[in-house]
Amino acid sequence: MGADRAMRRTRRRSFLGGAAALGLAPGVLARPRRAAAQPPGYPPGQLSAPQEPEVLLEIDLPQLEYPGDWNPRPGAMRELALEARMRTRLEPLREPSTVTATSPALFGTPFLYVAGEGGLPNLGEVAEARLARFLGLGGMLVFDAADGGTDRGFERDARALLGRIAPGSLIAPVSPEHVLYRSFYLVDAPLGRTAASDTALGIEAEGRLKVLLLRNDLGGALARGENLLPTYPCVPGGPEQREEAIRFAVNILLYATCTDYKSDRAHVETLLMSKRRR
Repeated sequence: MGADRAMRRTRRRSFLGGAAALGLAPGVLARPRRAAAQPPGYPPGQLSAPQEPEVLLEIDLPQLEYPGDWNPRPGAMRELALEARMRTRLEPLREPSTVTATSPALFGTPFLYVAGEGGLPNLGEVAEARLARFLGLGGMLVFDAADGGTDRGFERDARALLGRIAPGSLIAPVSPEHVLYRSFYLVDAPLGRTAASDTALGIEAEGRLKVLLLRNDLGGALARGENLLPTYPCVPGGPEQREEAIRFAVNILLYATCTDYKSDRAHVETLLMSKRRR
């Protein structure tokens, strides 16, 4: 590995280093899974060639709990966790956690999902200071407007919050050429339950997205009921749109939780090959 890539990995892991400095356990854990010492089919005493352990990345997908309608699409993060386990080497918790902005668990992983519909209440100075610290440590806030473009109340309040916790930062459309759209899958648009907006908004600093503001109700495309069927229809594109939304959600998770070398497509082939072997 070249020195420049090693430096980029170190910078992206600054969040975990900062969390450790706070006395908190990091949320992304590398867990090796080794192949059996003697695979079936080999005669007794005849060993196969040594095999490298397959490293699985354990991760939580926490969602912010706040006073008000903080969970308009129940189960969305659980479904993203399932899709990520099936498609990548990430191993998200089967039941992602919920955290408050004042909880120490906020700093457990560099990903925080914030959903809402109709508005986002004022969280208070202490909570906002903690969210600002989260961003400063390298975390990524993902705001998801469940209205899907019909009511910009949540977006309005999210923008106001960002003005307080990231003052002076520019909230701008994320370019379709951004690595977010190819961090794992090649994705053309930030689709969700709806396709009302052809762009996602974000705040980028020091070469990375630290905030993502989604307008198409990504959680609505992910959520499934107890019968395992999708809770909400995706319009206008139906199942094909839902698949594209899932792929976009996986891309976001990979971007937020892995090192920032994803402009290099080589890691995608490694992940796919590893998944095929499982």
